[in-house]
Amino acid sequence: MAVLVLTPYVWGPIYHFPDPNPFRGSELWNPYEAASGSWLRANLHAHGKAWVGLTNGQQPDEEVARRYSNLGYDLPGVSDYQKIAAKRGVGTFPLYEHGYNIQKSHQIAIGAHSVEWFDFPLWQGLSNHQYVIDRVKRKAELVALAHPSSRDAYSGDILQYLTGYDLVEIVNGPFVVEDVWDTALSSGHPVWAVANDDTHDVTDPKRTAAGWNMIDAPTTGTADIVAALRAGRSYAVLRTGAIDAAQLTVVDRVNVQDRTVSVTVSGAPSKFTFVGQDGAVRKTVKETTRADYTFNDADTYVRTVIESPQTVLYLNPVVRYDGRLPVPAAKVDVASTWLLRGSSLIGGALLLWAYSRRRRPVTRPVTQPALVDAKRTIA
Repeated sequence: MAVLVLTPYVWGPIYHFPDPNPFRGSELWNPYEAASGSWLRANLHAHGKAWVGLTNGQQPDEEVARRYSNLGYDLPGVSDYQKIAAKRGVGTFPLYEHGYNIQKSHQIAIGAHSVEWFDFPLWQGLSNHQYVIDRVKRKAELVALAHPSSRDAYSGDILQYLTGYDLVEIVNGPFVVEDVWDTALSSGHPVWAVANDDTHDVTDPKRTAAGWNMIDAPTTGTADIVAALRAGRSYAVLRTGAIDAAQLTVVDRVNVQDRTVSVTVSGAPSKFTFVGQDGAVRKTVKETTRADYTFNDADTYVRTVIESPQTVLYLNPVVRYDGRLPVPAAKVDVASTWLLRGSSLIGGALLLWAYSRRRRPVTRPVTQPALVDAKRTIA
C-alpha cells in the first residue's frame, strides 16, 4: 500500500516556475471586443449518480441534464468524477471532474477527449499541482481549477506560479472566492472566471441554478464553446434572488476607447465595482446601468463586478498587453527530477534490503551441557 501511494510522488517531476510578472504594455486587451451578443447559459459542474452511488449524486445523469434544460440552460454540464457522461450518450457537454486526493485539488476537464487517471492521492506541492494540470490538459481542451478554496486546495501562494490552466471556478454553488483569482491575475496569468453549481442533488435549491456562465458563442458545439471560453468571451454569475432570475440583468456590451472601459447592462439599475491589481477596488458606481473606468499608469488589469437586485455578474478583466497576451509556462527541471527519482529508487532499494535482512531467520548453534559426556560419581 505504501508503495502504491508513494510511487506517484517519486515519478512526478520537479518544475521551474516563472516569477510573478504583472501585466504590462501600452495597449489594452478587451476579451469582449469580438462578442456578438449571442449569449448562451451554461453550467459546467454538476454530478449525477456514478460509481454505484459512492460520489453522492442523487439522480441519474440524464435527469440532471434534463433538469438544467428545463431551467433554460443552453448547455447542461454533467461532470461526474473520472467519467465523461457525454461519451455515454447523455445530452451534455464533454467534460468531467478530475481528482481523487484528500486535499480536494480537483480540475474540470472541459472538452475532454478521454479521462486522465493519474493523481497524487495525499497532499500536493507546487510541482505536484503542475504535473496533474499538465496531464489533464493533454486529454482536454481546457482546464478549470475547481473549488480552489475548498480545503485550501489552491492557495494564493500556489496560484502565483501555476501555469497551463485556463479557468478558475470563483463561484461554486453559493460560495464565492475572488481573492485567488486576483492573485493569479496580479501575477500576470491570463485566466478567466467560471461559475458553477457543483450540485449533487438537482432538487436542492441552494445548489441548483446558484451559479452559471454566460458564454458568447454562436452554437453549443464543443469547438465554439471552447473557443469562447479560451478567449474570455464569458462572464460568471451568482444568483442572490429568485431561481428564475437569470435574465433579469445581463451584460449588454463592454467597450474600450483609448484608456476608458465602458460597461453597460440591460435590466435593473445595479452597483458597478471596478477591481484591479491585488484585488484593490478602483472605483464604485451605484444605481446605474452603465459605468466607466479610465486606466491610470499603475493599473495592470481591471475587472468589473456588477451587483444587481437578483444576481452578481463577474466579468473577465481588461488587461494591459504589448500586442499579445503573455503565456507563462512552467518547465520541467530535468536534473532535479532525475535526482529525485534516482535517490528515491536507491532509498527504496536500501529499505527493501534492510527489511529482507530483518526478516531472514538466524541459525544459532545449539549449546551443549558442559557435563553431557562426563561420568557421574554418586557418593
